[in-house]
Amino acid sequence: MQADSPTLIGLAVAAIIVIWLVFSVLKKLFGLALIAAIVAVIALFWFNPGLANQLWTQAQTLLGIR
Repeated sequence: MQADSPTLIGLAVAAIIVIWLVFSVLKKLFGLALIAAIVAVIALFWFNPGLANQLWTQAQTLLGIR
């Protein structure tokens, strides 16, 4: 059984649209996950200032500022 050209072109266009939709959804999910991770780290340091101070001291030592 041989498929005609318009059917193959239609399937190719549909596949491209589906792939585009999947990647745009994945891009949005990755962005939301990144924002959630940044907020979680900020909340961790906000509610635990001792840990934030210790990390800041280590960063200063590593950079040679202190």
